[in-house]
Amino acid sequence: MSSLRRRSSANWSARMHARARVVAARLAAEQVLELRLEVALPEPSPGQFVMLWVPGVGEVPMSVADYEGGVLGLFITRRGLVTGHIHDNVRAGHELFVRGPYGRGFSAPRGGRVLLVGGGTGTAPLYFLAKRAGSGAASCTAAVGFKSSRHVILVDELKKYCDVRVATDDGSLGHHGPVHELAAALIGEERYDRVYVCGPEQMIVEVLKLLEGREEVLEASLERYMRCAVGVCGSCVLDPLGLRVCRDGPVFGGSVLRRLLDLGRWWRDPDGRKRPLLG
Repeated sequence: MSSLRRRSSANWSARMHARARVVAARLAAEQVLELRLEVALPEPSPGQFVMLWVPGVGEVPMSVADYEGGVLGLFITRRGLVTGHIHDNVRAGHELFVRGPYGRGFSAPRGGRVLLVGGGTGTAPLYFLAKRAGSGAASCTAAVGFKSSRHVILVDELKKYCDVRVATDDGSLGHHGPVHELAAALIGEERYDRVYVCGPEQMIVEVLKLLEGREEVLEASLERYMRCAVGVCGSCVLDPLGLRVCRDGPVFGGSVLRRLLDLGRWWRDPDGRKRPLLG
């Protein structure tokens, strides 16, 4: 019986996952690996994510940074067992497995003035959004923040589509301080028709404060521990609304974010227990 269960599990994985061949792997910034994978997927929308599976190691959710010509782009921060293994071992020519895309992404900009606010690798899905929007937005400004100049990603690529402002925590590039300070200055100068945010949750909280009374213009992508990605396991549920980040998000509108008691405060660990959210 146990061998039958193992075979059934393997067959299920084979049906769920698409084979992906690594065509490029490079260190894009300190502790950030850029992977390019040749893989056949349903067309992802900016803001959606995939589950990246390393057999024998584990599976992790990853925001889509690009998908063009059957090549998927991902930016992977070294954090735990699976991402550490990918950093240390995965090279061009290796085979991984991908399932997805999953979740609710960003709505497409429809003209007007657009502001992108990204922190760290949260810049990646915003780049994908800017690239897909192309000239659809009359004016695009991007404020992106990083720990230091050694952690910067995608700034040159973003400049093809947006006026880009950079902030670093240590002042080594651009504005010295958190990126929400840049966002505050920009929002004070201009009235934006749409504001898209992705990055550390406290940054999202700060941008939400800046848009008090205008929450309808904001869309932000949240990150949570996700095991199944299909809304079954409950590891990514947000209180008190019971929303699942993997199915109802990861992108949520400002009016919904305002009602989340968990926002900037709590997350659930792999056992489903609430833990204080740091950073």
